[in-house]
Amino acid sequence: MKRIITCFSLLALAACSSSPTKETAEETKTAVAEAPKVEVDEFKDLEKVEPVRPVTPPAPSQYAALNEAIKSQSDERIYQASTQILTQSPNDARALNALAMYHYKRGRFDLCRYLLGKAISSSPKTAELYSNLGIVQLAQNERRDAVKSFRKALDINNDEAVAAANLGAIYVQERDFAKAGVVLETAYRKGVRDPRVLNNYGIALTAQGKLDRAEDMYKAALKDSGNNKEVLFNYAILLVDHMQKYQDGLEVINRLKFVGGPADSRNRIIALENKAKAGIK
Repeated sequence: MKRIITCFSLLALAACSSSPTKETAEETKTAVAEAPKVEVDEFKDLEKVEPVRPVTPPAPSQYAALNEAIKSQSDERIYQASTQILTQSPNDARALNALAMYHYKRGRFDLCRYLLGKAISSSPKTAELYSNLGIVQLAQNERRDAVKSFRKALDINNDEAVAAANLGAIYVQERDFAKAGVVLETAYRKGVRDPRVLNNYGIALTAQGKLDRAEDMYKAALKDSGNNKEVLFNYAILLVDHMQKYQDGLEVINRLKFVGGPADSRNRIIALENKAKAGIK
């Protein structure tokens, strides 16, 4: 069996949309156990927050301001618009989600989780809230809980792209490439083109022997991130070790040597280069 030495990454995307509905492996045979199905009551602690109470709904113009702030990715405008809504409607899930991710970006994870808990209590069937909760749990090294949250998000909406991308990264890290391929295909199908996602998907596809498709992922990733060390490294492995495209592989290795490889990859790059040169002779 060919060895797959890869670089992966988690996609810490803080999904914050205008709508309230929305990871070095050496052998490919290891898989993790089936992640437990998350029941609603596993999130009961999050739901012990203020009860939803009747309030005057925010004016459409307030939502418009929040939507525009999110679209422009202006943190301060997001903060202002969301807090304005929450002064009038303290349990508004959309505003709570936006404010939570504002604090997430500033490393205020406990506050972020509290706000997401309130939002989940108010809108328990919104996949994006569980997806964002999983992102915060990853930041706090609670991987098992993060998996539960991402799976919960996908249970609610099987097209939740950020949850799929992050769950796929975890499965790649844990070398469960079959599961990774499934969820990363979801993220890709829903339009996610982040180089980290494409890199992870390429790793999963390579491990499954879907080499042409893996090559497509690496090429796509390099269109937007031509000097991405992880993508170049994994692409070189694919071309040299798996596809025996030695000339193409050598060209990628030369690019990789120019930008510098990922940490602790120097010996592997040298081995790939020697193999490629030997293959061309």
